[in-house]
Amino acid sequence: MFFSSKKSILGIDIGTTNIKIAQITSKDNVHTLETYGLVNAAFDIDETKEESIAKTVLILKNLIEKSGVSTNKIVASLPNSAVFTSVIDLPPLKDNELKAAIEFEAKKYVPLPITEMTLSWSTIEKMPDGKTRILLTAVPNSILRSYLKIFQQAKLEPVALEIEALALIRALIGDDKGSILIIDVGAKSTHLNIVENGNLLLTRNIPMGGDTITQKIAESLKISMVRAEQFKKDFGVTQSNLIPENIKPILANIKSEAKQLKGIYQARGKKFDKIMIVGGTANLPGLNEFFSDMDAKIVNGDPLSKLTFPADLKPVISQYAENLSVAIGLALRAH
Repeated sequence: MFFSSKKSILGIDIGTTNIKIAQITSKDNVHTLETYGLVNAAFDIDETKEESIAKTVLILKNLIEKSGVSTNKIVASLPNSAVFTSVIDLPPLKDNELKAAIEFEAKKYVPLPITEMTLSWSTIEKMPDGKTRILLTAVPNSILRSYLKIFQQAKLEPVALEIEALALIRALIGDDKGSILIIDVGAKSTHLNIVENGNLLLTRNIPMGGDTITQKIAESLKISMVRAEQFKKDFGVTQSNLIPENIKPILANIKSEAKQLKGIYQARGKKFDKIMIVGGTANLPGLNEFFSDMDAKIVNGDPLSKLTFPADLKPVISQYAENLSVAIGLALRAH
């Protein structure tokens, strides 16, 4: 089926707090969302903890079964926090010189011995001066083994593994040739990605996200995490008189990092056409307004815009769309 004119791929996004899947079938450049699923489940990427892998396998298999998935061909994401990425410029090289040059450059950016990493790279563009701009990614072998164990035990066949940022670009940006800053506010961390002409130029991770905000609300108001989560969804950052003071530094830190990237980009004589807010916390009331002083159009990503599905399902699917962005982008990779 994988090599037929109609292809079904399952995108699997194993995050720090939940697992998301999306199966997409493509034919004649029409992409149909066949099924999707989401379950709250934490995964410890430490490969020595076999019980963690076994638990994740069980949860994933159950999610796949209940969602009615019909393919074992998958594209899966690797966590941003565990993958090292860098954009490097290389002089004109012959094909047999490229690998050695990339490995030499990687030693400058990767904090672990190259022998403990799996390197991959892709060409972003050919520069006017003859140099080649390359996106370099490095994944610790231990983490790669953990993920491959999960898929092997779940009887799934990986077509590819890739970083979350590339899946987001595919799902949310597509053919947009503009300069975009993606602010991906997840549960445990926030990822900032500069995208230009559809290519990832720079990525930065901040170890705070939606759960950090919920925790601070719970501590400040002395309420449970469940009530704090509902408080966050109800009031967001719109009613300043109700927002606990201790969550403001979290949002300020995220904006500060975004402004730093904006400054770096402006130093190259460029500016963002838009800032895209995505992730499970993207719908927090007032979040778009919070970034409105960044001198760029603020938008929310819509991973459903490139897909077809029954119209009567949209009210339901839309509730989970932001959480499914990476899984959808992964499933679109092989099409």
